[in-house]
Amino acid sequence: MKKTILLVLFFTLFSSCTNSDDDVPVVDIALEGKWALNNAICFCFFGDDFDFSEHKIDFNTKKSTMIIESTENALFIHSSGTFGFRVNGKTITINGNLKYNYKIKENKLELSFVDNPDIADDEITLIYTKI
Repeated sequence: MKKTILLVLFFTLFSSCTNSDDDVPVVDIALEGKWALNNAICFCFFGDDFDFSEHKIDFNTKKSTMIIESTENALFIHSSGTFGFRVNGKTITINGNLKYNYKIKENKLELSFVDNPDIADDEITLIYTKI
């Protein structure tokens, strides 16, 4: 009887441990690749000849990393560097704390900052084209 109970307990213990991919975040493959900024919509003024294309992002969905290329004139999202990102539904969290809702339509990516309601005028929407 003891052997049967131990066998059932042993079987139950090991059958409950599976190699499940439930904890692996699902990343929208459409994000993959390099994107150049076309426009920034916000409570700010850039001038008629502002070159938004100096800011680029490059998503690597397999590694959940992104490379940001920025200049002092075109500093959006973050300074230049490689950062981790996570996708939850249609929200991207960059570097653990910057949240953007996103939409992709054809070759256009729209990132809208998830603003803090306690801060006035922190809304910004960034519009990119895939390059």
